[in-house]
Amino acid sequence: MEGPEKKIRKRILVVDDEERICDAVKRALERTGYQVEASLSALGALEVIHKGALDMVICDIKMPGMDGMSLLDRIKEFDPNIPVLMITGYASIESAVEAVRKGAQEYIPKPFSPAQIRFLVERTFERKRLIEENVYLKAELGQAHVRNVVKGTSQIMEWLFDLVAKVAKTDSTVLITGESGSGKEVVARLIHFGGARVEAPFVTVNCSAIPNDLLESELFGHMRGAFTGALYNKRGSFEQADGGTLFLDEIGDMRLEMQAKILRALEERRIKRVGSEDEVPVDVRIIAATNKDPRAEIKAGRFREDLFYRLNIVEIAIAPLREHKEDIPVFARHFLRVFSAEMKKPVTDFSEEALGLLKSHDWPGNVRELRNTVERALIFATPGELVRTSHFPPELREKANTALYSPIKDFRSLHAVEMDHVRAVLDACDGNKARAAEILGISPSTIWRKLHEAS
Repeated sequence: MEGPEKKIRKRILVVDDEERICDAVKRALERTGYQVEASLSALGALEVIHKGALDMVICDIKMPGMDGMSLLDRIKEFDPNIPVLMITGYASIESAVEAVRKGAQEYIPKPFSPAQIRFLVERTFERKRLIEENVYLKAELGQAHVRNVVKGTSQIMEWLFDLVAKVAKTDSTVLITGESGSGKEVVARLIHFGGARVEAPFVTVNCSAIPNDLLESELFGHMRGAFTGALYNKRGSFEQADGGTLFLDEIGDMRLEMQAKILRALEERRIKRVGSEDEVPVDVRIIAATNKDPRAEIKAGRFREDLFYRLNIVEIAIAPLREHKEDIPVFARHFLRVFSAEMKKPVTDFSEEALGLLKSHDWPGNVRELRNTVERALIFATPGELVRTSHFPPELREKANTALYSPIKDFRSLHAVEMDHVRAVLDACDGNKARAAEILGISPSTIWRKLHEAS
């Protein structure tokens, strides 16, 4: 969905039994670019509302037949996200206040001017935008996978971030490939927040985590009654991301029939909610990611070739951590700072042996595995001291034990081995020097002296 697109006009429905009121509101709002429809009855309005794709309803409280209060109830039952403004005469201010209590966003007292109507409509849309923005900000805080991105120092990472910076300045569709845990979502967020859509939503859909029978509703939304449990209209991720970025994570796990619907949405820039025949225009930048080889999946018949070429305007392949091990100390120290601050535990670095062990591991879980390992190590580390090999998981510590059989050039001094043993015993005793001295057969003052000399 790259390239500039004509701004989508918001669609407003005016409901009033007086045609002159409908015409006045219609003229006032169309001058500022809104798309306005009118209905002279609540029943007629419901027919329009049931078709979906409305951004706001403005209705009179007092109408023959079904009045505005009853219509408000039906609208909120049908789709609680549609903002409703109520028109009222001065004699029915109490009813207007009751309408606000029941979910109306504003009431408009008669007589009103075109400027008043425009002001209240714009204020309502702005409030809605701020509420939605707040929801996404909370989601951002809740998803703490990307705290402060650290770039690393390798040529591989330099190339990656240079490419991300270039892609972010465009509106092109992007396909990110890489092993699980390599940081695909981090890269997607960097592209979004470095681009022109930064102030609009960034919406993530994990295609492998949502059951197949619910994925269409999650992406495109649904109408009330479309299936069992659809109690009200729901906007899907495409509509939620309108104006912003939709990140389709692990798109390689999506069924072929769902891939066809995604392709149609990408090409036509329109979607249909489940249970509706009406199309909703959307302006969304797509970033997709997969841990599979898309070309191999195409050959195996599990991924549509036409969708691949539609997504693959720019491909970003993230290298596994084992291919740029020189970045491990940078990443590990970054995670250590983050978790040390979170846990309020002053541990500022790794021992030489611990860092060497991290660099020797192949990290099949990539950066995510490294992050989890550092977090675990900090839990067991002693405040004010270094992270040591004894704080790592058993599978990593087994590598430390084999170090005794490494080539002669890798042998360490007797003093270094002795200090590692002293610290390991201290760690096992939770820092109790008296207990550690008893196990080591030396005095507590000797432990203190050795630690002081080694620092």
